[in-house]
Formats: sequence, structure tokens, C-alpha cells
Amino acid sequence: MFDSIRASFASFFGSDEGVVLAMAPGRVNLIGEYTDFNAGFVLPMTVDRGVYVAIRPRTDQRVCVASVRYHEHIEYELDQVPKVVPGHWSCYVLGVVEELRKLNLVASGFEAVIDGDLNLGAGLSSSAALETATALALKAVFGFEMNRIDVATLCQRVEHHYAHVMCGIMDQFASGLGQSDHALLLDCRSLSHVSIPMQLGDYRVVIISSEVKRALASSAYNERRQQCEEGVALFQQHEASVRALRDVTQDLFDEHGAKLSPTVRQRCQHVISENQRTLDASAALLASDFEHFGALMTASHRSLKDDFEVSCDELDYLVELALGTEGVLGSRMTGAGFGGCTVTLVHKTGLSDLRAKLKAYEARFSLTPEMFVLDGNLEAGVVTDY
Repeated sequence: MFDSIRASFASFFGSDEGVVLAMAPGRVNLIGEYTDFNAGFVLPMTVDRGVYVAIRPRTDQRVCVASVRYHEHIEYELDQVPKVVPGHWSCYVLGVVEELRKLNLVASGFEAVIDGDLNLGAGLSSSAALETATALALKAVFGFEMNRIDVATLCQRVEHHYAHVMCGIMDQFASGLGQSDHALLLDCRSLSHVSIPMQLGDYRVVIISSEVKRALASSAYNERRQQCEEGVALFQQHEASVRALRDVTQDLFDEHGAKLSPTVRQRCQHVISENQRTLDASAALLASDFEHFGALMTASHRSLKDDFEVSCDELDYLVELALGTEGVLGSRMTGAGFGGCTVTLVHKTGLSDLRAKLKAYEARFSLTPEMFVLDGNLEAGVVTDY
């Protein structure tokens, strides 16, 4: 990837002299889905793939950015940001640049090339990786100070205001603060976080892409958020301390949940139970209780499928195939759903059998899923050996 992006930069801009390279990884969420914007708990980890940004400052105000993956480039004057199309790759880059410019942290133009080996649209948070890599690249070449939490919150603002996706903080936080060989237990309200060692022994985390692409902004994501807010409004009438579904106890839900519409009640039930599953899963991981961890993963999928209704036939079938494989302890959809990936915990002896079973998925859906095994994971930052 280093040689490739260096060659691309030289091709676009004449040479690669003075270039800085920054990288941010994608993430897979082990458990804790749709809890982040409900001020709850999540347990993601970074993956071994990411987005790379090669960058060099200019002496004028011209911004020139090229995407290798999309064979596109954009150019504009720093203070004349063009109208962006939500969901287009450029909205994430230009959004970061503009947010930093408004803070007087980017004073001149620059040249940049973007590339990566992350499966776009698969649910591994390629947009957060792109935002984070862009922010870290700009930080490196312009020399401003900004801690990783502030980078994450800035990138979240970009999602809200430029991509028009009202996401929680998990994706940007995980991409920017995730450590290698660790998962990250994050409290999405306080942003307190604990890195949990991924000492899995003979077990492996496996990600399988359904190859069903989903457009998050046009999906039911924002609708689910509104439904959760409707639930919060009801519970606030009975308990003044409730600010988010994270504050709703199971007892409070049992007492007043019937006052909600059936659909909103299901949405709330998922979030409340998922928060507890995430805390329980973190404890299980620390205790090396992988069987319990896997069972919680599977329970999470069933809740996402039946109560939150964000799965799809393809994801459900991948989970079904995994759970029928010797050595698999648990499996679930991961990410926003409606396509994307599953994540599975499997003994290393079951890997070949699991891969072989994907033939049935190909036959059923005429899609070729990608399966990759995480033997490690990356940390975001400037690539110093470039």
C-alpha cells in the first residue's frame, strides 16, 4: 500500500517529495449495536485494513485531492468549499478540511491522494476511517495540536453536517483510539474507555462481507434514531433522570413500555438489553469466557433481527451458516445493518469448514462473500517508516 500510494501521488502531482502518509483503520463492532447514539456502551475493535492519505502542503490556497479508488479528483480554493454530495467520498474529506479551517488550523492549500484496502460499504466504517485519516494527515502537515478524542468528535460532526447521517461517536472513536491487539469498551456518554486485551488463544474473530452494499443515509438509520427518541420522551414522563435509553432500567421498561407503540417498544427493548449484553460481554472477554461471549453475540443478532429490524436475509443466512459450523461460539451482524458484514468467533480448526459453507450462500444469493480472519489489528497514525 505504501509503494502504491507513493506512486499514485507522484503520478498526480509530479513527485512524492515531502509527502506525509497517515492511516486510519476500519473497525468491526464485536457487540453493542445502535447503543452509541443512545448514550450507551459499545465494544468495537479496529481491523487490519484501513484508509491511507498521502499529503503535502502547498504555498497557495489551492486544495487538490485525488481518490485512487474512485478515479476522481477535486480542486477548489480553501475558503470556497464546493457543495458536497452527502455520501460521496469527497463529503467526508471536504467536511474535515472545512471544520479544521473554521478553527483556523488549516492555513493553506495542500495536495492529497487517498487510497485504501478497506471494503467500502461493507459495514467496517470506511467513512470514519477516511475522516480520521484526513484529520491526522492535516494535523501532521500543519502542526496543530488536537487530541484523539477531539479528532473523533470533529469527525462525528462531519458525518452529521456533511453526510447527513446522525451517527453516534463509536465509529470515529474506534478508528482513532483503537489499539492493536485490543478491543475498546467505550461509554458513549462520558467517552471514558477501556482497552481490553484480545487474548483469544485458539479462537479467531472472522469477518464475512455479505457483499450487500447499504447506503446508510438513505437507510432506516435515522428513522431508528427517531424511534429511540420517542421512547425516551415517554420514559422521561415517569422518571425525570432519564436522558437517553441508556438510563432506562429493565424494571422501568417493564412498568411503562406497554404505553409505547409496538414498534417503538421493540426498538427500546433492543437498546436496553444490548447495553447489558455489551457490559456482560466485556466482562466475559476479560475472564476468557469465550463461550459466554459467543452466546451474547448470537443473542445480539437475534435482537437486532427481531426487535430492531435492521438485519436482512443475507446477513441472517450468514449467521445461520456460521452457527451450524463446528467450533463457532457466536455470530452476529455488525454495523448499521441492511447489508454489510457479520462477525463470528470461531475456533481455528473450524475456519476451513466455515469458508467452505459460504458456497451455499453464493448459490442462494448469487453473491460472492469475502471472508477474512483477524490475526491482528491496526492503530491510526502517521506512518513513520514511509
